[in-house]
Amino acid sequence: MRDLTYQRREPPMKRHLLALLPTMLAALALASCSGGPAPNLPSGSAAYDIVPVGDVVAPRRSEIGPNDELSISVFREPELSLERAIVDSNGEVQVPLLGAVPAAGQTAADFARTLERRFGQLYLVNPSVTVAITEAALSRVTVTGAVTKPGVYDMPSRISLIDAVALAAGPTNVAKFDSVVVFRRIDGERVGALFNLGAINAGAADDVEILPGDQVIVGTDIMKQLYRDALTTAPLISIFRPF
Repeated sequence: MRDLTYQRREPPMKRHLLALLPTMLAALALASCSGGPAPNLPSGSAAYDIVPVGDVVAPRRSEIGPNDELSISVFREPELSLERAIVDSNGEVQVPLLGAVPAAGQTAADFARTLERRFGQLYLVNPSVTVAITEAALSRVTVTGAVTKPGVYDMPSRISLIDAVALAAGPTNVAKFDSVVVFRRIDGERVGALFNLGAINAGAADDVEILPGDQVIVGTDIMKQLYRDALTTAPLISIFRPF
């Protein structure tokens, strides 16, 4: 009598994936030993030398910048006043009688004193000028890595590292809190530093100020990600699939 017992065989694709799984696990485990996305970057106190703490809780000393919108009021001189004056890319403002006047880098009060001095050099006696920043130009920060909504975000005001991560809807559940990198250009050179977001959030480390143009990268816990990916792909590669 013929033996009609059949041996169960997995489809070729599934057998291939199962054979590769140990190699994938080993490779990812080895990668996780690196401790984060940029292990060679300065960390701890050295990181704060690259990206200083800054006075993140104090009000910003409002300095005029390119593309800001100003209002300029000259007392009893409506023809010299401007309801809307735009700072150009060179940091200058076109002012009646004066022409292009450098404004960037000055506070509104400082710029008002500059205009008073310039008007006084012409014909006005004891001119009184008031300047206000009616709309500050938006700067941007890039937040990527293990965050919920990676992307480029507007910075309407002064923000910290925690604020920047919050702009991207916070870290994901596989984020590695001790591996958060801030890249910044200083004197034309791109530099970076590694921070522990968990320690900052707990008050055990200082927060740092994020500047326009910075890039924030939140690291990923690779083993957590592997576990979740394995659960997601379980029906495909037959992990613990009953038969």
